[in-house]
Amino acid sequence: MINFQIINHLILDFIHKVKYFSFFALLFLLISAIFSQDFEEIDSNLLNQNFEDTIIPLNKLNTEYPKNLEVLIRLSAAHHLLSEKVYDEAMDIYHLDKSLHYITEAIKIDSTNGQIHKWYALAYGKKIENANIRTQIEGSKIIAFYSTEAIKKLPDDPYCYNVMGQWHYRLADLGRVSRKLAQIIFEEPPEGSFEMAESYFKTSIALEPEYIGTYYWLGKTYQKLGKSDDALAVFRRGIKLLPPYKREEAMYKEMIKILEKNDRKKS
Repeated sequence: MINFQIINHLILDFIHKVKYFSFFALLFLLISAIFSQDFEEIDSNLLNQNFEDTIIPLNKLNTEYPKNLEVLIRLSAAHHLLSEKVYDEAMDIYHLDKSLHYITEAIKIDSTNGQIHKWYALAYGKKIENANIRTQIEGSKIIAFYSTEAIKKLPDDPYCYNVMGQWHYRLADLGRVSRKLAQIIFEEPPEGSFEMAESYFKTSIALEPEYIGTYYWLGKTYQKLGKSDDALAVFRRGIKLLPPYKREEAMYKEMIKILEKNDRKKS
């Protein structure tokens, strides 16, 4: 015999669950719509290098929706790019520390995200680039890990290849004393090669031919490989591009100086 009381209870329970899930589905769609609208303006400002205009809305979103990966990644990116843009050293350090803080928070939530790997490699790499040689050597394996993981997940991102190219260049360029220190620190010290640096920089340029920084590094790599003509050709291509930040302005000036020196030799 059918127990209509039980069936009625099951139907009511089903309706309640549908309403429950419908509510959260609607809430999710509303939040997504809000994020989409906010991110559209934020991403536009990031693209147009109006980084200052992204910080306040991103901080607001971070307060309203804490531990949201999309917000944390953008906060890290905005602060990192601001650290590249500002000329005041104290503000450079401030924004870099903020960038590293937010991307570290993101890693705690999701350690498999390619964008997180990318921005962590960039922020951490900049953090230690002027540190003592021991800190740089110790940090090199961390940079290699996150850069390699970023390339796996973001194979079309040129800046991931740029970072790995610099990683190989800097390690290959270590002096004898620094190499001995690396052997003391690590049982298997990290090894870089100018040949691998060349390969990574070429890939980066193929993906993004308008970034001046990669031409600088590829030219420097050619110099180390004894390919002087290739280096000069790359520098000539590089100086045709606009330097977006102070780091690239220094690269531009160095490329000009190298080319002028070469012209003086010829005359």
